[in-house]
Amino acid sequence: MKNKKKYKILLLIVGCSILIALIYKVGPSIIYQQFIILKWKVLLLFFPFSLVFILDTLGWKYSFKVGNICFKDLFIIRLAGESVNSIIPSANFAGEPLKAYFLKRHNISMVDGMTSVVISKTMMVITQIIFVMIGILLFLYKLNISSTRLTGSIAIVLLGIPVIIFIIFIQKHGLFAFLLKLLRILRIRIRYIEEREVRLRELDENIYQFYCHNKKKAFYSFVCFFMGWLAGLLEVFLIFYLLNIPVDTVSAYVIESLSTVAKGITSFIPGSVGGQEGGIIAIFTSLKFGAGVALTFGILRRFREVIWTGIGLFVLSKLEWAIAGLPTNE
Repeated sequence: MKNKKKYKILLLIVGCSILIALIYKVGPSIIYQQFIILKWKVLLLFFPFSLVFILDTLGWKYSFKVGNICFKDLFIIRLAGESVNSIIPSANFAGEPLKAYFLKRHNISMVDGMTSVVISKTMMVITQIIFVMIGILLFLYKLNISSTRLTGSIAIVLLGIPVIIFIIFIQKHGLFAFLLKLLRILRIRIRYIEEREVRLRELDENIYQFYCHNKKKAFYSFVCFFMGWLAGLLEVFLIFYLLNIPVDTVSAYVIESLSTVAKGITSFIPGSVGGQEGGIIAIFTSLKFGAGVALTFGILRRFREVIWTGIGLFVLSKLEWAIAGLPTNE
């Protein structure tokens, strides 16, 4: 446990060092000038992401087979869970069990709660893959590469389709049963998982039943999450508008979609500090935007993330106090 904490701290230090190095290389004065242009307008950045969060929460709401939990409660619980996802390097999975845990306040069992969490996360991942695939294709179009290289690149991009099919197939045939079988094949025994095999198989059955009998809800969830990714473009347009820099729709789409890849790849660093900004600079320079604009964009997005995470952690503390003392209902 201590070694893990040291590892996380080391990664955070490395990430912060990368961020400081990037700021030094770009030039603090250039970034400062960009912020002088913004002033109080930076507060407008909370509106686009609010829409993203609302759409993602709706996507989660449609992931419930049963239960009439209201949107406001889901929004609050998701805010708490996502704050954990943003600070713990776990590829955005650490906060998911917490969401199911807090649903117990609303008479939803852990199994039903986890079912909704797994389904919503699956829809989010599938829509992100599609969103990024389109972004890569637009990026290749923007770079105007030769037809031969374009054909090969498109073939690589389309590999995302088998990944989506595999995710759906595994879920419909038992995700956790598959993981248990894989662990046993590899002769890896995790006592915590072994003791909960019955509950995990029940979870698999719930997920299977959802896909069989709630196809309309699954479709609505898919649409909401995909619209959530598209809504992220509003933040890109807003930042460029506030900086008085013109940007076309294709470039905005490429920036938003590939930025999510940069954040995902560096998710092993707490908060993706440094890695996310480095990825944004690489994307911007490829699109012929300046490194100063890229880092300003990254810092503005980081500012928004920090505030939302802070609000989420505050909500998390309130939820923990509220749920303390409730009987376990699994």
